Amino acid sequence: MGSQPHTLSQYVRKSISRRGMAALIAPLISWEPMREPESGYSLLIGCNRNLGPMLLANLRLLTRQKRTNCKEVILAIDGSPDELGAKIIERAKAISGDMPIRFVHYNAKQISITRMVDWGWIYAWLSWSIGIRECKTRYAMLHDFDALLLNPDVLEDRYLQVQQRGVEFLGIANHTGGGVVEDDKLVRTFELMFDCSFVRRTFKPIELFNTMKSIAGRRVEFDTFLNAQHRAGTTSVMPLAEEEMVHPSQMICQYVDFNAARGRVPTNNNLLMIPYYEHIGGDSSLMLDINKQLASGAKTVQLWGKPLDVAAITAAHKQWMRKQMLRMETTLHGSMTGEVAAYMDAIERV
Repeated sequence: MGSQPHTLSQYVRKSISRRGMAALIAPLISWEPMREPESGYSLLIGCNRNLGPMLLANLRLLTRQKRTNCKEVILAIDGSPDELGAKIIERAKAISGDMPIRFVHYNAKQISITRMVDWGWIYAWLSWSIGIRECKTRYAMLHDFDALLLNPDVLEDRYLQVQQRGVEFLGIANHTGGGVVEDDKLVRTFELMFDCSFVRRTFKPIELFNTMKSIAGRRVEFDTFLNAQHRAGTTSVMPLAEEEMVHPSQMICQYVDFNAARGRVPTNNNLLMIPYYEHIGGDSSLMLDINKQLASGAKTVQLWGKPLDVAAITAAHKQWMRKQMLRMETTLHGSMTGEVAAYMDAIERV
């Protein structure tokens, strides 16, 4: 059986917590099986209402993708249109050009419940579920809000492969962790191309939510979509090379936890990547403000009104952040621009 990722008491405690959350959020959304799904695929993006410029950065990169069979990009916003702002909506439409985008906002009940709990995994589940409900095409891809695609062939290649392989779930790698092992053949959620028609007729939205299970004696914590994969459907892996994407792990969940002051944010976090993403989206104000604070000698900066200890971040992680920014800058400009170089220099000097 091997080592267990959870003690029995931890497993029981988490099981009770997940069941309680599921009972609370299950009524927030439902869907019906697709009657006549359209050909092609849709991109589903769950978006944070407070990070509008990040959305613009994501859309900017998506317009560089080959999208012959992409029918639309569905943007599920975890707030009202007023909270996202008319200017962001207008700029998103302008940036997207001939790429069809559609905004879908949380309703009042969804806003109330999700903010009462204020947990990143609930926002992700609900936003993706809204996207799945709204999807009109047989296939869809869960595109992470903080994933920036650099290789222009990613979308079309994955759409072609999910059809040719005849699977319901095509992921970039097998998921491991939380008790899930390689041999389970469950694929990661982000950049997941899947048969949306199959999901709509096979599962209820709540069955995609995080849950605890016991499998062959293992106490397992299933991330979003893993429980569904375990229950039905076939999977396959089409790797996505590191140089094909910039995707700081857990960045949006870290953002939610940081602003909720839960103390869960790791020392080597990716929060300082967000000002850079906003810069790509056309708003450099936060990046320049952090740069100014660091230039004054600060080792802890004020970020969204809360302190972030920059000095505690290891040199290795700072170098990793520079590598991500350099990869993105090279894609967009051929080399790192002066403003971004100054930003990373200031971070690394601390």
